[in-house]
Amino acid sequence: MGNYRTKLSRAGIKDVAVNAGKRSRSNPEGASQRANIKRPRRGEIQFLPNYPRGENKDTLETQRMEMVEEFKKTPADRDMILIYTYMQHTFALRREEIVTLAPPITEFKARWPGLFSEAHVYGEFHRVASQNLQYSFFAALDRHTPQLLKLYKQRRTGAFGEKMKDLLIAYEEQDKNDITAARTAALAGLPLYLKEDSSEIFKSCKEEESEAFQEGAVALVAMVDEEDTVSGIPFQPRHVSVILEDQVVMSLKSWTDAVVVLFGLIYALNLSYPAKLSGFFEFIQVILLNLDDERKQLKAKLQALKNELG
Repeated sequence: MGNYRTKLSRAGIKDVAVNAGKRSRSNPEGASQRANIKRPRRGEIQFLPNYPRGENKDTLETQRMEMVEEFKKTPADRDMILIYTYMQHTFALRREEIVTLAPPITEFKARWPGLFSEAHVYGEFHRVASQNLQYSFFAALDRHTPQLLKLYKQRRTGAFGEKMKDLLIAYEEQDKNDITAARTAALAGLPLYLKEDSSEIFKSCKEEESEAFQEGAVALVAMVDEEDTVSGIPFQPRHVSVILEDQVVMSLKSWTDAVVVLFGLIYALNLSYPAKLSGFFEFIQVILLNLDDERKQLKAKLQALKNELG
């Protein structure tokens, strides 16, 4: 197998070549074999693809610059077909920058403004994981929501239990014909059920306080008319800002849609899950989307929840 990987690396297969040059008998000055190994960890199908046939870095860079020029135009004047086509063609160049260079979000957004829109986040996730993120996410969530809410009602003890009780009371006041309310309750209760602190990631505030809340490597900030005290999750926000590295990168109307987009951006930008909500995002990855890394064993609480959901 090692010989096969060596041949792939010499043939220029980037998924393998990115880890070449590590310390060995023939390369004693190389980096440690365990240092900064780049590999798919979350079921990525195309982690670091090669350039399309007939393209090179210069031609793809030209296409990237043309897209940047398109985004300088008003939305009505942009050539969306050209942008979509070039987003497809330049995927390999974009992944190369993300995986090998890990540029700051502000720099990356300036170079690739097309990625930071809802449709293109879903498109990028499909390229990375070969899955329709929005459809798969909500189909699985709707299937599990009744059982999740039933499990939440059983967790009423301790500090997390009190917050869960408040969340369920707030949910009972919502319109039961509104599927978004049920989805919000299911997602908002998940960190509480897993006993994770979501306060630094999921925030809500009034419009005039927004700048003070736009901090953090990863966060969702919901703007509300009145302060929402239910675990920081509003059922009817005015809008929700997606925060990456203290920068507002996107804004959406629905909190549940913002969660899906945030998850898609984590894949698109090869980001780590926030440590305090790792169980929440692993639930989405493994249980909702079935993007499983077979080498990794689920945490006991996640495995127990998976068993409960059947």
